[in-house]
Amino acid sequence: MLPFRATCGFPSPAEDFYGQGDELDLNERCIARPAATFFVEADTGTSMVDFGIHPGDTLVVDRSLTANHGDIVMVLWDGGFMVKQWWLHRGQLQLRSGNPEHAPIEVGPEDQVEVWGVVTWSFRRQFRR
Repeated sequence: MLPFRATCGFPSPAEDFYGQGDELDLNERCIARPAATFFVEADTGTSMVDFGIHPGDTLVVDRSLTANHGDIVMVLWDGGFMVKQWWLHRGQLQLRSGNPEHAPIEVGPEDQVEVWGVVTWSFRRQFRR
């Protein structure tokens, strides 16, 4: 990885300091536990756009992590997979969308929710999308 951030304005004078050993390995950077990590493509819905997840993005999901309040998770709920924010509100579990047009899903004690993993990274194609 380059030892500096890329500006979206004028070029950085730090570019002259790029050197050997500055390679970027996405596996090393994005996957802490390879045996527990998988990739999934975000569907065509827009319910997570305010969390930076857009239709077609590639998500990195780590099954070894325990979901904590505020994490973005992939869950199996009501017979299907979905990506939502794990939210504890007054002792009640909610699955929240990142779009104000979608109300939180209240998960009751009778509902079965299985966390398939915590979303740790997302990637968006820029080239000829």
